[in-house]
Amino acid sequence: MKRLELLGEVRDTLIKAGFYVSELYLMRPIGFDLVARRDNSLMIIKVLINIDAMSEDVASELRKLSILLKGCPLIIGQKSGTGDIQDDAVYDRFGIQTITSETLKTYLLEGIPLEVYAAPGGLYVNLDKDKIKNTRIEQNISLGSFARSLKVSRRTVQMYEDGMNATIEVAIRIEDTLGTNISLPIDLFRNKKLKKKVQFVSSETDVFRRFQREVFSILEKVGYKVTPLERCVFEAVSQDKKKVLLTCVDEYNKKLLKKAQVVSSISRVTEKHAVLITDKDVNKTSLEGTPLIVRRELKKIRGPEEILDLILERLYRKN
Repeated sequence: MKRLELLGEVRDTLIKAGFYVSELYLMRPIGFDLVARRDNSLMIIKVLINIDAMSEDVASELRKLSILLKGCPLIIGQKSGTGDIQDDAVYDRFGIQTITSETLKTYLLEGIPLEVYAAPGGLYVNLDKDKIKNTRIEQNISLGSFARSLKVSRRTVQMYEDGMNATIEVAIRIEDTLGTNISLPIDLFRNKKLKKKVQFVSSETDVFRRFQREVFSILEKVGYKVTPLERCVFEAVSQDKKKVLLTCVDEYNKKLLKKAQVVSSISRVTEKHAVLITDKDVNKTSLEGTPLIVRRELKKIRGPEEILDLILERLYRKN
């Protein structure tokens, strides 16, 4: 299967599962392919044939964007360098949960919980330590007898009951011995490994053109915290105390029209305001439903409230 086909399959699955899904933006570089929302759950998704193609830099930006937008990153793929990745298991790429498109289908459309994750050495499950200990005690099974049933040491059993995870083979033996399910489900909408702080390094702006750096500087002077994004359809996320803006900063040309269409789609799905900031004076106040501000106007603005007022005014004005 080609990547475009896989992208279409993933998008169809999300729509069938009741998600609002953004349009595709296939021009590169791009650090994610889709954003999808259902109720309060927002997913930011990268689709790859080979998950080893995900670099640490791209993963870092995907994690960063997920934190800024209060979403959860997810990678969908088919294989790694060692072969096909397994369905119904969660893999990890630089702290981002990674699954197959088939796993996404069964999880979202059939409601089959995910309990298995891949790690060095094989497949593992997260154990419900309290349930294991309480059930063992209720059934009057001693620590030694339990250890013999599992073919492990008493010390290892103690570690399971203290919270250590187990291989899938050991988990099956525990369930056979206790007669109950003892694994904890994995939630694709929450990633415990995702750090909650975004670090901004000023050198990140070095990859941007002079006009873009100038706009970032103006936005910071009027009160926004600007986080540039090198591999995104919009060039930055700008924040003040109340609002988050998807900030597209680019020259006015044909490419901007396509970007505007996708940014507008992402804005609707993420429920965040978006703005296009461009260099030329044009007789337009929006593109594809996304408010447009030109450099000359931006230089006159004195605070975040003025930018937001302009955005809201232009959202409902016809060109």
